[in-house]
Formats: sequence, C-alpha cells, structure tokens
Amino acid sequence: MLLALFLLDLAAGLVLFLPLVGRRNAGPKFYRMTLMIGAALALFAIAAHWNAHRRDLVMLDGAIVVISAVVLLTLRYPKRLVFRIPAAVLGAAYVVASVGAYDAAVHPPGIAWSVAGALASIAVLGSIYLAMTLGHWYLVVRGMSIDPLRRLTIATLITTLVKVAVVIAAFFAGGLWREIALRQGIFFWMRAGWGLVGPLALFPMVWGTVRIRSTMAATGILYVDVVAVTIGEVLGAWLASMAHLPL
Repeated sequence: MLLALFLLDLAAGLVLFLPLVGRRNAGPKFYRMTLMIGAALALFAIAAHWNAHRRDLVMLDGAIVVISAVVLLTLRYPKRLVFRIPAAVLGAAYVVASVGAYDAAVHPPGIAWSVAGALASIAVLGSIYLAMTLGHWYLVVRGMSIDPLRRLTIATLITTLVKVAVVIAAFFAGGLWREIALRQGIFFWMRAGWGLVGPLALFPMVWGTVRIRSTMAATGILYVDVVAVTIGEVLGAWLASMAHLPL
C-alpha cells in the first residue's frame, strides 16, 4: 500500500505541475514524456494495489492509465476542448486516486487529513521531481526560457513549506511527541532532516544557479533534492501509517 501511495503521489505531482512548465516553452515532447512516465507509475501502482487485494483502488489506477492514453492522443490539439477536457479529468482522477490511496494506507481519523496529506505529498514530490527533469530538458531544447525552471524552483520552496505546516499540524493535533519523536526518534528525525530541512537548505543554492541561468548546476543540486525528498517521503509515509496522521 505504501509503495502504491508513493508511486501515485509522484505521478500525480509530475502531471499536475506541468502547467508551470508550459507546453509552448518545453514543447509537446516534454509533455508526452511526462504523461507517459505518470501512466507507467500508475501501472506499477495497479500491481501494488492488486497485490494488496484492493480492487477498488486498482479501478481508480486503471482509470488514470486509460485517461492518460486519451490525453496523449489529443495532445496535438492543445487549444481545443478535445484535449482540455480529458486533461482536466486526468488531473481530477490523479487527485481522487491519491487521496483514496492515502486514506487506505494511513487510515487517518478523518478525510480532511487524507486530503491534506495526499495533496502535500503530491506537491512536494511533483515540484522537485519535475524541476529536476526539466533541468535535463535544457540540454535537449537549447535556448529555452529560464522562466519555467524559475517557477518550478519557487514552487519547490512553497510546497516544502506547506508540507512542513501539515506535518507540524498533525504532530501537535495528534499528540505524537512521545509515540513518534521519542519511540521512533531516529526515523522521525531522519524524515525531518532529509525530507523537510533538506529541501529548504538546498533552495538558496538552486535559486542562485537559476538566477545566473546555470541550468546544469541547478540540475545537479536538484538531484540531491530528489534524493532527500524521496527518503523523507518514504519514511514519512511509513511513520504516518503507524501514527494514522500525515508525517
């Protein structure tokens, strides 16, 4: 369940943050690649949910794959409703599937916690992973505007702060100090250090390289960012499944 949750959150984040890149800037190939990566991650989530005997979640994941195929087929018509409607439905399907997977894996006391936890994970994973992927794309599309990477870099800061706020709210609302910070201390502080403090500490370096248009240097730092947030989100999901609150 936790594997499927991570895969869905990552896939949803990659697709939902695509508008910050802009099809005109990166070109249709970048959109096609990102949509295909998202669909592939959803396929792996299907396998994980099937193994967990959650047929209801398998259906949600399958819908994502089908709608992704429709969006890919209509990608050549970006200004027409034949593309915009399936694209909007795909975004909604990702959110619904991610919230459902979060609720099934974490079992929080209310649906509001599932929504907050899922959206926060989607945001931090999607912004950082997509920023790193876009950094590589500058090697493919020479002369591309720096604005998309600048927007995504700012998004990584905002989403990390939102994630920190959700974790703090859950931590104090659930009275988790003794249960998590003490009994699971090493894992919680690794989660906080890698997944929360790490991206915040790396942001000034990424922003500095983006300001001077050094996309290769920014991509290298974003690699470290990806490793940090991956470790943090994996540990956070595991701790959340024990505490039944977003961590």
